[in-house]
Amino acid sequence: MKKVSKFVGLVFSMGKRVNYGIFLLALVPLIFGGCSAEKTNLISVTYHNTTARYNAYFYAKERIKEIETGIANQHQNDFDHILKIFPPLDTTHATTYQIQIEDVVKKASLAIQNHKNSKWVDDSYNLLGMARLYSHEHETAIVTFKHVNTTSNDRDARHRALVNLMRTFIEYGEMNNAIAVSDFLKKEKLNKRNLKQLYLVRAYYYQKQADYDNLVQNLVLASPLLTKKDGKAKINFIIGQVYQQLGFDAEAYRNYKRCLASNPPYELSFYAKLNMAQVTELSRSSDVKRVRKYFRKLLADAKNREFRDKIYYEMAQFEMKQNDIDGAIPFYNESIRASIGNNRQKGLSYLRLGEIYYDTLRNYELAQKYYDSTILVMPTTYEDYEAVKSRQEVLAEFVKQLNVIALNDSLINLASMDSTRLVAYLTEQVEDRKAAEEEKKKNQQRQQRRRSPSAFDSGFGDNTGILTSSLNWYFSNPSAISLGQSEFRKKWGNRSLEDDWRRANKESNISLSNNTNNTTTASNTESTDSNEAGDNANAIQTEVKQMLAKIPFSNEAKEKALVEITDAYYSLGNIYHFNLFEDHNSINSFETLLDRFPSSEYEPEVLYLLHLMYKEMEHIKQETYKKRLIADHPKTTYAKLLINPNYTEESSKELDQLKKVYKSAYALYEQESFPEARALIRQALITYNDTEFFANLRLLDILIVGKSESKERYISELDKFITEYPDHGTTAFAKNLLATAKDFEDNLFKSEATDFALGFEQLHYFLLVYDSNSGIATTVSDDIKRFNELHFKESAIDVDNIVFDSGKSMVLVSSFENRSTALEYFDYFKAESSLLGVDSSNSLQNFVITKDNFDILYQTKDLESYRSFFDRNY
Repeated sequence: MKKVSKFVGLVFSMGKRVNYGIFLLALVPLIFGGCSAEKTNLISVTYHNTTARYNAYFYAKERIKEIETGIANQHQNDFDHILKIFPPLDTTHATTYQIQIEDVVKKASLAIQNHKNSKWVDDSYNLLGMARLYSHEHETAIVTFKHVNTTSNDRDARHRALVNLMRTFIEYGEMNNAIAVSDFLKKEKLNKRNLKQLYLVRAYYYQKQADYDNLVQNLVLASPLLTKKDGKAKINFIIGQVYQQLGFDAEAYRNYKRCLASNPPYELSFYAKLNMAQVTELSRSSDVKRVRKYFRKLLADAKNREFRDKIYYEMAQFEMKQNDIDGAIPFYNESIRASIGNNRQKGLSYLRLGEIYYDTLRNYELAQKYYDSTILVMPTTYEDYEAVKSRQEVLAEFVKQLNVIALNDSLINLASMDSTRLVAYLTEQVEDRKAAEEEKKKNQQRQQRRRSPSAFDSGFGDNTGILTSSLNWYFSNPSAISLGQSEFRKKWGNRSLEDDWRRANKESNISLSNNTNNTTTASNTESTDSNEAGDNANAIQTEVKQMLAKIPFSNEAKEKALVEITDAYYSLGNIYHFNLFEDHNSINSFETLLDRFPSSEYEPEVLYLLHLMYKEMEHIKQETYKKRLIADHPKTTYAKLLINPNYTEESSKELDQLKKVYKSAYALYEQESFPEARALIRQALITYNDTEFFANLRLLDILIVGKSESKERYISELDKFITEYPDHGTTAFAKNLLATAKDFEDNLFKSEATDFALGFEQLHYFLLVYDSNSGIATTVSDDIKRFNELHFKESAIDVDNIVFDSGKSMVLVSSFENRSTALEYFDYFKAESSLLGVDSSNSLQNFVITKDNFDILYQTKDLESYRSFFDRNY
């Protein structure tokens, strides 16, 4: 710049001898040469400040405004809840303004790189950070704002960066870091612009935390600093909403009024007026009338036509605040009818009706219908959607059980009617229903005709614009309608609404052509009516047949219907108790179940629940159900819980011990140490109390039987296990084992000639086969036991009675260690058989048999072949 000064002085000293144009041309390169971005002189700084502000920075800032406007326009305010201070940032929507983001980055970077010595560098960094925030690059945005805070000499720029950093932490979900920044800024002195932004960001933080006290405190501090351009009306509206939610109606009213004073957009103005009606102080009955009149005024305003559903909804809410449910219900229904395209509002109206019938009126069937409608129209983004859906599912199940009981009881009653009377009754029911449906259809058609658009709706033929004006439309103006009716009566008197209402003699209006065609028309009408009547009769008969097919005439069908009723009463009792928390209704359902269906599978549990509910009520019947449960079902867990309050804890300890026993027994089973494994299992079954885990031990014992004894015994034990434990977790496995065993035996022994095994050095049985219908059938087993007690007392042998086939049974004496001991028993028995009172006819056969051959014999039933085998080998 010193060069410039010397040059200027030289030129002026030369006076007129120098041409000023040449002077300026010479001056320009000197000036620009001194305006480098690295220079800090006055001209350089001024140049770069001006160029940065009105070029790159300016355009970057404009793009940020466009992005913020787009985000705000994309967001739809939910006036049923406290409005969002900042519209939520959506990753999907972010793609729509990606071009603007890139332009911000480009322009801000130019300002930073080309104008390093300007005062707009820090502001450009702040714009760059906001662009990263709006494009969901949170980590980059955080680094950018931290850079400004640590490198800038401009205190205001640092504060702005910190406020933006706090907003970024909130959006990123790092709430602890956000509150740390907020605490730091409490110590700083901020300018007005940064201070109002800090209050808003703090309020946004507390809104995210649902801390409404701190939320409203920060908004109240921000409000005086805001202008209309800053959205002051919206902030005052939010303050009003928070105060209304906290129960400070007077403060809420004051802030809604401030919102209106800021001349807000129409939608915000409408909801402010609507909410003002809700928080108006009602000290006198006249105040209530005034609010109702105010609502009617809002309804009459044509500008509010699209908000009629919301107005009716708020009218209903107002009546609920007055504890007038009967007054609220019609308004909720009007809101539903007026709601077109606003599924959220329609869903809310359905939901409120559902809540009334559920919580207050206890009409669950009607509540279920409203909850069904709610789920049908309510957007899944509704914040309580899952809770609403859960209740809807409970009610659906509840009503389903009610319908099961009502339907099956009705069908069982119909089944007891005389067939002729039954058909007549069903026919009458179908005819009545069809008549009601036809009448309903006609009413709907009449209503549809009334609602059909007319020429008045479109303003056809209206040159004045009176009919087309939504504000002054005749049929929307009650005063105009009343005046028109009065004028009509003055001119015409009271006339019925019918064809040819102006004519005194309506007969004269009948044309000659009509008279000419009367005969033909009447004939065609009679023919049509006759055909329709025939079709209707056939349809009724078909429907009656379909209804008859559903009636349980057989005992099996009746039993099935009764089982369904039993299940339904059990489900109802549980729903009342566990879901609806209505113990009185639960008790009624359970007691009805016990009375109508004694000894049902649900009885132990129902008795236990009845005891608990009556105990909660401190009712004497608690003891009645306790004694009945212990007396009738002593082995159930429910009874044991009543006998021993510590049963659960003690059984838990026993369960641990039983699991250890099971582990040891299973290890022995795998080692094929079957006697030791069975001894361990049987000792546990004797030592410990019966628990659900006993089934596991019993099944392991049966597996050992399958390995060490006959297949028949194995199959028999599996059958017993499945019968004894029908619902246990191991029962499915037992059924598979049983099916496999039966299939294996069937496939193994399906052959024409039976081959018996020749290996005799194994366990033997003694068999006595007799006719099942013979005289000895009832005594032979006991006779043989006495025989054994008398002659083989020291031998460890058992006696079992087994069905052999449809005509024969057998006594099985087991078991003998080898062939010789078995034959010794056989010979002795044969010698003493006469003493038992049995003869040696063909109807009575006895012999010994190996374990393997017994399995073959039992499967094949080939007794004759084995007799031949026995005679040859024994």
